[in-house]
Amino acid sequence: MMKFFTFVCVALLLLGCEKERKIISSGKTITIGVLAPLNGENKRLGIQSLSGLESANKLNTYLNNGDKIVFKVLDTQSETNASAQALAELAELNVSSTISFMASQNTLALKDDFNRYKIPTLVTLATDNNITINSKYLSQVCIDNNTQVVVLSHYVKDEILVENIGIVYDADNYYSQKGASSFKKYFLELSGKVIFYIDVSTKEGLKKFDALEKNNIDILFNTSDAKKTVKILKIMQTENLTYKLLGTDGLLSSALDMDEKSLELFENHYVLDHYTHSQKRSDKQKNLEKLLDKSGYKNSSYAFLAYDAYQLLLYALNNCPEQDSICINSLLQNSDIVQGISENFSILNSKAKRGVYINKIKDAMLEKEVVVF
Repeated sequence: MMKFFTFVCVALLLLGCEKERKIISSGKTITIGVLAPLNGENKRLGIQSLSGLESANKLNTYLNNGDKIVFKVLDTQSETNASAQALAELAELNVSSTISFMASQNTLALKDDFNRYKIPTLVTLATDNNITINSKYLSQVCIDNNTQVVVLSHYVKDEILVENIGIVYDADNYYSQKGASSFKKYFLELSGKVIFYIDVSTKEGLKKFDALEKNNIDILFNTSDAKKTVKILKIMQTENLTYKLLGTDGLLSSALDMDEKSLELFENHYVLDHYTHSQKRSDKQKNLEKLLDKSGYKNSSYAFLAYDAYQLLLYALNNCPEQDSICINSLLQNSDIVQGISENFSILNSKAKRGVYINKIKDAMLEKEVVVF
């Protein structure tokens, strides 16, 4: 009987029935730098991301040894000069590592500064392919542009069997311009047809799109931000166009704080993203959503990416004695599998290895259409 009882206890432990170990505070704090655009054109990205990071911290405040994680948040103001000043301030504070919510353009402009200060840094929103090239201290939690282009192109060409597309983009937006040109190039290589390729950054561009014959395409590929996309969707609605718009990552998240009428325009259109809301949610995700719901960002992919970045950082800090920066940087650039908010992911050679979703937008949420690993 005793042997049987012992066997049952061991089996229960292996099945994860052991109570979670209570962490006792050591009284020591570990300061993590945060670079966040809380003003300027990327304000939405920064505020939603910071909400996700702070919520993740509330759920997991301590390292395994009891050290408490605290943040030093600096506003990069969506500008290169302000970003450089904020990074320099973090370097003076001697933070052990940094999480950045900056977009690609500002991140690329500071590559030399990141290398000079030698601060291990996780970027959650900078998707440019060149972020990690010659960057010894930058790692991407998000998928890069090249991955997005490949997934989107094959989805359009091979999954839904579309040959003719139109492309609209914003030449004033670095992310939009790069994404559109890369997609166009790769889609043409797959023998797809790009019927039109229009810059809608100006009123003249929007008028050109409005006056254009648009019934000769099967889908509209769009890399513009949410504000510009609303104008595009209004034109499509006015002309009763029945085909769908396909957008890139973060489009819905950027639209979440818009008025209800604008948000409704996105209904039933498609978007690539790191997450979907239509699959079974873990208890961790439910708890995170409860915290995010207070700020109105329950369904924000930006917030989810910040959560995943925090989990990766916890993994590195827990496995690096005395928070040695060389050890932290090594683990952030090549990690074991980390449990994210909705699925596991890892980092290989400073780039994220994770699932990518094509989603339909339904009731301001992401409904899974296809998942690609």
